[in-house]
Amino acid sequence: MKEEILLCLETSGPKCSVAIGNSNQILAKISAEGDWSHSQYLSAYIDQALSAAGLQPTDLSGIAISKGPGSYTGLRVGASTAKGLCYAVGIPLIAIDTLKIIAFDIWKQISSKEELRIIPLIDARREEVYYTVFDNELNHISDTNNLILNDRSFNEYAEYNTIICGDGALKARDIIKSLSADCFQVSYPHAENMVELASRKLETQSFEDLAYFSPFYLKPPNITQSKKLV
Repeated sequence: MKEEILLCLETSGPKCSVAIGNSNQILAKISAEGDWSHSQYLSAYIDQALSAAGLQPTDLSGIAISKGPGSYTGLRVGASTAKGLCYAVGIPLIAIDTLKIIAFDIWKQISSKEELRIIPLIDARREEVYYTVFDNELNHISDTNNLILNDRSFNEYAEYNTIICGDGALKARDIIKSLSADCFQVSYPHAENMVELASRKLETQSFEDLAYFSPFYLKPPNITQSKKLV
Protein backbone atom coordinates (compact mmCIF):
# COMPACT_ATOMS: atom_id res chain seq x y z
CA MET A 1 0.00 0.00 0.00
CA LYS A 2 1.36 3.43 -1.00
CA GLU A 3 2.36 5.65 1.90
CA GLU A 4 0.16 8.74 1.99
CA ILE A 5 2.37 11.81 1.93
CA LEU A 6 1.14 15.40 1.93
CA LEU A 7 2.69 18.66 0.80
CA CYS A 8 1.46 21.56 2.95
CA LEU A 9 1.71 25.23 1.98
CA GLU A 10 1.12 28.10 4.40
CA THR A 11 0.90 31.49 2.69
CA SER A 12 -1.81 33.30 4.64
CA GLY A 13 0.54 34.97 7.12
CA PRO A 14 3.72 37.02 6.85
CA LYS A 15 6.08 34.04 6.86
CA CYS A 16 5.77 31.64 3.93
CA SER A 17 6.35 28.00 4.92
CA VAL A 18 6.29 24.54 3.36
CA ALA A 19 6.16 21.11 5.00
CA ILE A 20 6.00 17.52 3.81
CA GLY A 21 4.82 14.67 6.00
CA ASN A 22 2.16 12.17 6.96
CA SER A 23 0.13 11.39 10.06
CA ASN A 24 3.22 9.99 11.79
CA GLN A 25 6.05 12.40 11.02
CA ILE A 26 7.33 15.55 9.35
CA LEU A 27 9.68 14.60 6.51
CA ALA A 28 10.82 18.12 5.58
CA LYS A 29 9.99 21.72 6.47
CA ILE A 30 11.16 25.12 5.26
CA SER A 31 10.15 28.56 6.50
CA ALA A 32 11.01 32.00 5.13
CA GLU A 33 13.28 34.15 7.25
CA GLY A 34 11.82 37.36 5.84
CA ASP A 35 8.21 38.51 5.72
CA TRP A 36 5.85 38.59 2.73
CA SER A 37 8.08 36.65 0.33
CA HIS A 38 5.44 34.18 -0.86
CA SER A 39 5.43 34.85 -4.59
CA GLN A 40 9.22 35.06 -4.72
CA TYR A 41 10.12 31.90 -2.83
CA LEU A 42 7.17 29.47 -2.61
CA SER A 43 8.05 27.40 -5.69
CA ALA A 44 11.71 27.22 -4.64
CA TYR A 45 10.72 26.11 -1.13
CA ILE A 46 8.55 23.35 -2.58
CA ASP A 47 11.48 22.07 -4.67
CA GLN A 48 13.81 22.25 -1.66
CA ALA A 49 11.38 20.40 0.60
CA LEU A 50 10.81 17.63 -1.96
CA SER A 51 14.57 17.27 -2.42
CA ALA A 52 15.17 17.16 1.35
CA ALA A 53 12.53 14.42 1.71
CA GLY A 54 13.91 12.50 -1.28
CA LEU A 55 10.59 12.72 -3.11
CA GLN A 56 9.12 13.62 -6.48
CA PRO A 57 5.75 15.38 -6.94
CA THR A 58 4.32 12.06 -8.15
CA ASP A 59 5.03 10.59 -4.69
CA LEU A 60 2.51 12.96 -3.11
CA SER A 61 -1.01 11.89 -2.14
CA GLY A 62 -2.36 15.42 -1.91
CA ILE A 63 -1.56 19.09 -1.38
CA ALA A 64 -2.92 21.11 1.54
CA ILE A 65 -3.14 24.88 1.70
CA SER A 66 -4.21 27.34 4.35
CA LYS A 67 -7.54 28.61 3.07
CA GLY A 68 -7.77 31.85 5.06
CA PRO A 69 -8.61 34.29 6.37
CA GLY A 70 -5.33 36.15 5.97
CA SER A 71 -3.28 38.00 3.40
CA TYR A 72 -5.25 38.40 0.17
CA THR A 73 -2.14 38.18 -2.01
CA GLY A 74 -0.61 35.35 0.00
CA LEU A 75 -3.77 33.24 -0.17
CA ARG A 76 -4.00 33.73 -3.94
CA VAL A 77 -0.35 32.69 -4.40
CA GLY A 78 -0.82 29.55 -2.31
CA ALA A 79 -4.06 28.54 -4.01
CA SER A 80 -2.83 29.06 -7.56
CA THR A 81 0.44 27.20 -6.90
CA ALA A 82 -1.34 24.27 -5.25
CA LYS A 83 -3.99 24.06 -7.96
CA GLY A 84 -1.36 23.94 -10.67
CA LEU A 85 0.52 21.11 -8.96
CA CYS A 86 -2.66 19.18 -8.22
CA TYR A 87 -3.76 19.39 -11.86
CA ALA A 88 -0.31 18.38 -13.12
CA VAL A 89 0.10 15.37 -10.81
CA GLY A 90 -3.56 14.37 -10.56
CA ILE A 91 -3.89 14.58 -6.78
CA PRO A 92 -6.52 16.20 -4.53
CA LEU A 93 -6.49 19.66 -2.96
CA ILE A 94 -7.11 20.02 0.77
CA ALA A 95 -7.90 23.34 2.45
CA ILE A 96 -7.29 23.99 6.15
CA ASP A 97 -8.80 26.85 8.14
CA THR A 98 -5.93 29.25 8.91
CA LEU A 99 -7.30 30.06 12.37
CA LYS A 100 -7.39 26.34 13.15
CA ILE A 101 -3.74 25.99 12.08
CA ILE A 102 -2.83 28.70 14.60
CA ALA A 103 -4.98 27.15 17.33
CA PHE A 104 -3.65 23.63 16.72
CA ASP A 105 -0.09 24.74 17.46
CA ILE A 106 -1.21 25.95 20.89
CA TRP A 107 -3.63 23.08 21.55
CA LYS A 108 -1.04 20.33 21.01
CA GLN A 109 1.29 21.90 23.59
CA ILE A 110 -1.28 21.90 26.41
CA SER A 111 -1.42 18.78 28.58
CA SER A 112 -4.57 19.62 30.56
CA LYS A 113 -7.31 20.84 28.22
CA GLU A 114 -10.11 21.06 30.78
CA GLU A 115 -12.21 24.23 30.42
CA LEU A 116 -9.93 25.36 27.60
CA ARG A 117 -10.84 28.08 25.11
CA ILE A 118 -8.45 29.00 22.30
CA ILE A 119 -9.07 32.25 20.44
CA PRO A 120 -6.75 32.74 17.45
CA LEU A 121 -6.55 36.30 16.13
CA ILE A 122 -5.22 37.43 12.75
CA ASP A 123 -4.18 41.07 12.55
CA ALA A 124 -6.46 42.88 10.09
CA ARG A 125 -4.96 46.39 10.52
CA ARG A 126 -5.66 49.09 13.08
CA GLU A 127 -7.68 47.62 15.99
CA GLU A 128 -9.40 45.02 13.82
CA VAL A 129 -8.80 41.24 13.87
CA TYR A 130 -10.18 38.11 12.25
CA TYR A 131 -11.07 35.56 14.91
CA THR A 132 -12.93 32.45 15.99
CA VAL A 133 -13.18 30.44 19.22
CA PHE A 134 -12.30 26.77 19.75
CA ASP A 135 -13.17 24.52 22.69
CA ASN A 136 -10.95 21.97 24.44
CA GLU A 137 -11.45 19.45 21.61
CA LEU A 138 -10.58 22.03 18.95
CA ASN A 139 -14.17 22.34 17.77
CA HIS A 140 -15.52 25.69 16.60
CA ILE A 141 -17.84 27.30 19.14
CA SER A 142 -18.18 30.57 17.24
CA ASP A 143 -18.29 31.65 13.63
CA THR A 144 -15.22 33.11 11.96
CA ASN A 145 -15.66 36.87 11.85
CA ASN A 146 -13.93 40.23 12.08
CA LEU A 147 -13.94 42.37 15.22
CA ILE A 148 -12.83 45.83 16.30
CA LEU A 149 -11.07 45.18 19.61
CA ASN A 150 -11.96 47.08 22.77
CA ASP A 151 -11.05 46.72 26.44
CA ARG A 152 -13.95 44.29 27.06
CA SER A 153 -13.46 42.01 24.05
CA PHE A 154 -13.78 38.27 24.88
CA ASN A 155 -14.69 39.10 28.48
CA GLU A 156 -17.27 36.26 28.35
CA TYR A 157 -14.38 33.77 28.31
CA ALA A 158 -12.67 35.13 31.44
CA GLU A 159 -13.97 32.20 33.52
CA TYR A 160 -12.24 29.65 31.26
CA ASN A 161 -8.64 28.68 30.73
CA THR A 162 -8.41 31.04 27.77
CA ILE A 163 -5.51 31.51 25.37
CA ILE A 164 -5.54 34.27 22.79
CA CYS A 165 -2.97 33.56 20.09
CA GLY A 166 -1.94 34.53 16.57
CA ASP A 167 -0.26 37.70 15.37
CA GLY A 168 -3.29 39.69 16.52
CA ALA A 169 -2.56 38.72 20.12
CA LEU A 170 0.12 41.43 20.30
CA LYS A 171 -2.26 44.36 19.93
CA ALA A 172 -5.03 42.53 21.78
CA ARG A 173 -2.77 42.35 24.84
CA ASP A 174 -2.46 46.14 24.80
CA ILE A 175 -6.19 46.75 24.31
CA ILE A 176 -8.01 44.07 26.34
CA LYS A 177 -7.87 44.78 30.06
CA SER A 178 -10.35 42.17 31.35
CA LEU A 179 -7.99 39.21 30.78
CA SER A 180 -4.66 38.38 32.36
CA ALA A 181 -1.52 39.12 30.33
CA ASP A 182 -0.72 35.40 30.61
CA CYS A 183 -3.65 34.67 28.28
CA PHE A 184 -1.87 36.16 25.26
CA GLN A 185 0.61 34.23 23.10
CA VAL A 186 1.85 35.84 19.89
CA SER A 187 2.20 33.16 17.20
CA TYR A 188 2.01 32.56 13.45
CA PRO A 189 0.59 29.82 11.21
CA HIS A 190 3.22 27.33 10.01
CA ALA A 191 2.97 24.55 7.42
CA GLU A 192 4.26 21.89 9.83
CA ASN A 193 1.12 22.40 11.94
CA MET A 194 -1.02 21.61 8.90
CA VAL A 195 0.25 18.07 8.32
CA GLU A 196 -1.82 16.28 10.98
CA LEU A 197 -4.93 18.31 10.20
CA ALA A 198 -4.53 17.61 6.49
CA SER A 199 -3.98 13.90 7.13
CA ARG A 200 -7.36 13.73 8.86
CA LYS A 201 -9.02 15.30 5.83
CA LEU A 202 -7.17 12.93 3.51
CA GLU A 203 -8.55 9.96 5.46
CA THR A 204 -12.12 11.22 5.12
CA GLN A 205 -11.53 12.41 1.53
CA SER A 206 -12.57 15.95 2.40
CA PHE A 207 -11.25 17.50 -0.80
CA GLU A 208 -11.83 20.79 -2.60
CA ASP A 209 -13.10 21.22 -6.14
CA LEU A 210 -10.02 22.23 -8.12
CA ALA A 211 -12.02 24.21 -10.65
CA TYR A 212 -14.11 26.22 -8.21
CA PHE A 213 -12.10 26.50 -4.99
CA SER A 214 -11.42 30.03 -3.81
CA PRO A 215 -9.68 31.07 -0.58
CA PHE A 216 -11.73 32.38 2.33
CA TYR A 217 -10.86 36.08 2.30
CA LEU A 218 -13.62 37.09 4.77
CA LYS A 219 -13.29 40.70 3.58
CA PRO A 220 -12.45 42.21 0.18
CA PRO A 221 -8.84 43.33 -0.31
CA ASN A 222 -7.81 46.78 0.88
CA ILE A 223 -7.09 48.36 -2.50
CA THR A 224 -6.38 52.07 -2.74
CA GLN A 225 -7.54 53.74 -5.92
CA SER A 226 -4.76 55.35 -7.94
CA LYS A 227 -4.69 59.15 -7.89
CA LYS A 228 -2.78 59.37 -11.16
CA LEU A 229 -4.50 61.19 -13.98
CA VAL A 230 -5.44 58.98 -16.91
